Order: sequence, then C-alpha cells, then structure tokens
Amino acid sequence: MSSLEVDASNCCIPPICPLISHNPPLPTSIRGEPCVLDGKVGRWNKEKSGMVMYASGRLIVIRELDDLELGGCGGTEEKKRKVKAFVYRGHTAQVTAAKFSESGCYVASGDIRGRLRVWSYDNEEHLCKLELPTALAGPIRDISWDADNRRICIVGESSKTDSSSPCCRVIQWDTGVTCGDLGVHARGRASSCAFKPGRPMRIVTAGTDDARCMFHKGPPFQRLLVDSSDGTSSEYAHTRGAVHCVRYDAKGEQMASVGTDRSVCFYDGKTMDLKGRIEDVHTGTIYSCAFDSSGKHLLTTSADGTAAFIDAIERKVLHTWNIADHQKSIYGVESDDKVPMGAMQKACAFLSDDTPISISHNGHIAVLPYPSDLLSNASRKTEKMCLVTGHQAPIDAFTINHETDTMYTVDSDGIVVEWQASNGHALSRFAPPAGTDTDLSNKIHTGAITSVVALDRDTVLTTAWDDTLKISTKVQSDSGNVNSAMQVTQSLSLQAQPNGMTKGTNLVVILTVKGLLLYHNSTISSDIISLPFEPTSICLSNDDTTLYVGAQDCKIYIYTVNITSSDNPLEEKHVIQDGHLKSVHALSLSNDETKLASADSRDVCVWDVTTPDYTAIVSKSRWCFHTQKITCIAWSNDDSFLASGGGDDSIYLWSLAKKIKRVHFPFAHRGGITGLTFLKTNEDGEEEKRMILASVGIDACVNHWDVTDDVAKKFG
Repeated sequence: MSSLEVDASNCCIPPICPLISHNPPLPTSIRGEPCVLDGKVGRWNKEKSGMVMYASGRLIVIRELDDLELGGCGGTEEKKRKVKAFVYRGHTAQVTAAKFSESGCYVASGDIRGRLRVWSYDNEEHLCKLELPTALAGPIRDISWDADNRRICIVGESSKTDSSSPCCRVIQWDTGVTCGDLGVHARGRASSCAFKPGRPMRIVTAGTDDARCMFHKGPPFQRLLVDSSDGTSSEYAHTRGAVHCVRYDAKGEQMASVGTDRSVCFYDGKTMDLKGRIEDVHTGTIYSCAFDSSGKHLLTTSADGTAAFIDAIERKVLHTWNIADHQKSIYGVESDDKVPMGAMQKACAFLSDDTPISISHNGHIAVLPYPSDLLSNASRKTEKMCLVTGHQAPIDAFTINHETDTMYTVDSDGIVVEWQASNGHALSRFAPPAGTDTDLSNKIHTGAITSVVALDRDTVLTTAWDDTLKISTKVQSDSGNVNSAMQVTQSLSLQAQPNGMTKGTNLVVILTVKGLLLYHNSTISSDIISLPFEPTSICLSNDDTTLYVGAQDCKIYIYTVNITSSDNPLEEKHVIQDGHLKSVHALSLSNDETKLASADSRDVCVWDVTTPDYTAIVSKSRWCFHTQKITCIAWSNDDSFLASGGGDDSIYLWSLAKKIKRVHFPFAHRGGITGLTFLKTNEDGEEEKRMILASVGIDACVNHWDVTDDVAKKFG
C-alpha cells in the first residue's frame, strides 16, 4: 500500500498500542483566511466539557482542554495528568474543515483537494462511512450538519474551468446524493455555511468575493429570497469584501454573520430578515464568530488581535480581550499600535461548558477568562488568559533534561518549544532576541532546525539551516507568567550547514556538511575539521574523550578527542568496517557506555566498545525489520532494551537477551519518527517502575508510550 493511501488500519494510532499521552499539533493557519474550529462536539461527547476539534496540516485533531492541561488557568495545582487527544489521519491533503454531527458519533471533514470523508468517532477503528474524492472541484472551506444527522452542507471553491461545477452542495450523509440546488456565489467561491438547528430547515451560505449571504429552504433545498421592509435585500447586509463566517445559535432563533467590513449582522433564524447590525466591532477584518449555548452571547475574533464578547439580544459589545497584547507581554515584544501577524485571531468557539477560546495565526489556542461582572454562574471560570502552545510544523529533533524534567522540541519552521517531560504538557515557546520578533512568529531560526541539546538547567543550544548556532537561556517574562519563555541570548555563525549535534559533559560536537565543529566554554573552539569521508551521524561519550561518527560509506569511525589541541583535536582510534550495508544514519551510546547502537536504512546493530576490536553483539541482518531509513535509536535506563524509529512510521523494541523477538508499534507517527528516548523519572509516585518511551515525529505530535507490559509479555 502506498504511503499516501488510507484505510481503517492507518487512519489513527492502533488502539492496541500503549499510548498514554498524545500531545497533538496546533491548528494550521493561512494568512488572510479563517480557520474552522468546532466546539460543539455533539450529544455523545457531552460529558467531555473541554473538547475541541480543528485541522492541522493533513491531520484532524480532537483534544480535551481541562484545567490541568491549561496549567495555571484553574490554580496552582501541579500538572500530573496526561494530555488527552485523538488525531485522525484519513486525509492525504491539507485538511481545511471538520465538523461533528449533532449526535457526536460522526465527523465530516474536507480537504484542499475537495475530498469529503464522513467517519465514525464513536468506533475505535474510526471507519469511513462515506468518501467523495471530488465533492467539490476546489478546496472545501466549511461544513455544517443538519439537526437530524442526515444531511451535510459543504461550501468552498468550484472549478476555474468548468462553470457548471458548484461551490455549495447539500448531500445525504451516507450516500452523497445531492438533495437540492444551492446558490452560486461570485467567482464560484464560498467561505462559510450554517444549517439551522431544527425545522423548518434553512441553510445559509457566505461568499468570499461578493459580500453576500444566500438563504435556502428545503428539503429539497432552493433559494429563499428575503427583502426587508425598506426594499433592500438581507443578502447584502455586508457592504464589502468577504463574509468570512455565518453561524446559528443552538435553538435556531437567530443567525449571525461577520466579514471584512468589520460589522456583525443578526438575522431571524426562520424568515432570514435582517434584525440588526453592529458596525466597527473590531478595527480589522472579523474572521470568525460563535454563539454560546444560551444563544444570548456571540464571540467574534479579528485580525486586530482581539476577541469580542457581544450581547446578541441587546446587540452591543460587553467585553473585549486583547490577545495580541497578552502574547507581546509573554514573548517580550514591545507594545505598539501595530498588530503582529502571528497574533491575528483566525477562529473562535465556545466549548460545551461555554468556555470561550480563540486561535491565533501562530497557532496558539487562547483560553479566555470571563470578566468578574459577566456570567458569574459559568461552569468554568479562569482567572487569567492562558495560551496552549506547541508546534504547527514537523518536529525534527528533541532532547530531555532529566534533572529538571524538561523536554525541548524543534521544528522545521524554526520554533523551539519547552515541555514538561513526564506528562507531555507544553509550557512555552522560545523567544527570539528582544526586539526582533515583531510579527510574533516565535521563530528563533530562519531555517529548519536540525538539532538541539540541553547543556544545563537553563541553557539550550540549537542549530539550523540558517547556518547558525543559537544559545538560549531562561528569561523571566515581565508579566511574571509562570511559564516564562526561554530567550535567545547569543548567535554564532557556523560557516556551513549543520545536520546534527551531540554533547558529552562540557563539550558539544556539531556535524556540518563540511565537517565537524567543537563548541566548548561558550564558544566555537575549533575551525571546521574536515574528514576524509561524508559523516552522517555522531555520538559523544560522557567524558568528552571518545567520538563516534557514522559515515556515508557504511563505516563507523571512532576518534579520541583532545580539546586542548588546536592543531589535531581528533585522532582516529578505530574503524568498524563491514558492519552495515548502507549509510549509518543513527548512533547511540548505552548509559553505562559499554555498548554502541548503530542503524542504517534497514539494520540495527550493537557493538561492544570495551573490546579492542569492537565485537558485534548484534550484527547486520538480524534486527532488520524497518522498511525505511532508521532515524533514531534509544537505550532503556538499564541498557537491556533498545528502541528504534524510522521513516516507515514504526517503532520497534529490541532485547539484548532475546535477540530473535521484537515489539512493533505501527503507524506511531504519520510521516516518520524523528526522535526517541526513555524517561528516567518514576512518574506519579508509583512504586512499580514503569518504562515510559517518549517519541516525536513529522506529524508534530509528542507521544508517551508505557511499554512496560509489552516488554514483559514479549521478552519476559
């Protein structure tokens, strides 16, 4: 099966896998376009008050935001609870919209290629009920279910060459049969849609280029023309630009629309008459709106970096949250009138317990606190605004400081995130040097970050394809935020593109395309050390004296390191030949430093480094079950077991005592695994020591696996 084909087996992590924490990526955002966020998760999920669904790349993320997940929003209680999330991987293109059915048992999702999938959420295999490869000729921008869970409205873009292709459709949920004709917006581009809850049924669609809302009745559905008392049409309540979002309240009594003209329009839910209009709610384009469960309040978000809380009955703004200023204070950006692009608010929703949340362009999920004079009976009250952070792009590498229980992950966008290692809670992103991150993108590098190491409790080194080494240290934010951001304090030029980095105790070795560099005493202490071969991986002993280098020529070179010698800091000690048939892509030294593990595109080998000839403990063609390049290997704390991950989405566990057996976790990360390590902490005060494996991958997820029972069952 092609890696891009999807079936029931690989649309999600198999339920049999011992996944205990699944921290998903943040929402994907495109400049100038709203995001689709779903906080109405249906009757089947009504007990899960903090659940929300959004799209991230080719993934659909369903996550629960509770007080422990938000850390500090509900108090100072220590965060020990694992992250609860589900990631659906049934699309082969970027997902643009996903919505729960009213029952909560099914999800309809669409992507940028116009493919629609209807799949079950209440079934652990998440089987696909309906798939339409070309539901629309262009991207699907929004989806809405009817109250009977029988019909789905989809809107987006039609074909640019076929004028007969629709931009709006309403279909049966199980057969895909069209059940009516919806209006066509200008240039075949629609941005949003909404089904009226209950009967009589109504559908509202919004145009991207015509500043128009079209109303429909049915079934079968057809246009409903509405004229106001003054002779003007309710369809043209907005004056210019795009209508970005239309939403009904829970009872279907009224509908609201927002758009480029910065106004909010209210309509009668049945007759579609225009009931009111609030102008200049924001100072920028309004991208999204959402009603709370009572239908009395409306939440809006805008490109001006704010979210507004509106009384939908009196039609007036009750409160405004300035999310942009909050992010500026956390990341040390000087406050001015300009709204950073990263802080533009692209989507909003009320969770099932009426907690308001908002999505920023940089991916942050903001949980908004109710003012003390509003909704004092709300089921959830947060004392301050909280940001849920993470990654939007593939994670390329990670490292863990076991002493402080802190994990650092880096991605291809140049972003570094700090986590609590034991439970996978994201704490904060690293901040670029003061005064440089004017757009709040949080990128400390201008290229993809290739490696990261933690030197001590408060110092982290990163290298990236901008050919620089960045040194970041702990900086307390001016706001006194409990999750104070690490900040870049020094940048060093490498004069070559880096591809890896390893550390001992006081020495760091950087692998570049031109050779090796040594970092010692807070500076690069050597020129580029050229090698007579092409290095592909490196590993350094804890005492800084022995360097292991994997090569393109299938060999492993062992060097003695002398950091006091500027002329010849590396002296070749031994070469392991004929150990691999392909390039050595990963190296890992055991905790007691008596064994070296190496891996190529297929084989995992283990060598005894205490013998003069580096005897093979596990030779090639024995642990050879990966089907693509092995990118990372990790030793268990007692050095009895080895974990390997590769581009085939698989994690394997191996035992030195029982070499012919293995444990296989398929489909662990969509796109491949980029990092593995065993945690050294005994979590939650358990008396029994558990084996917890942490992994990161191209899907931007951070996973924790409790492999204790699998290891005991397979290896004894």
